[in-house]
Amino acid sequence: MTSATQSTMKEKQMPHNQEGEPPTRNPKETAQRLEQKADEQEGESNRARTEDKAREAKSEARREVRFGG
Repeated sequence: MTSATQSTMKEKQMPHNQEGEPPTRNPKETAQRLEQKADEQEGESNRARTEDKAREAKSEARREVRFGG
């Protein structure tokens, strides 16, 4: 396989959102993206739904259990 073929295969394997961004790695990053999306939205009800999702992701980040020192 050529490196171009391998590069294309890697790109196809990694999921992306509508904006072409890679998936978030943790709830905090999810909340940040959702807040950014809410700021960009024009419709009031869309913005409200996105803000609700961001709040939910933030509360999930606080509940994240960490082990070790």
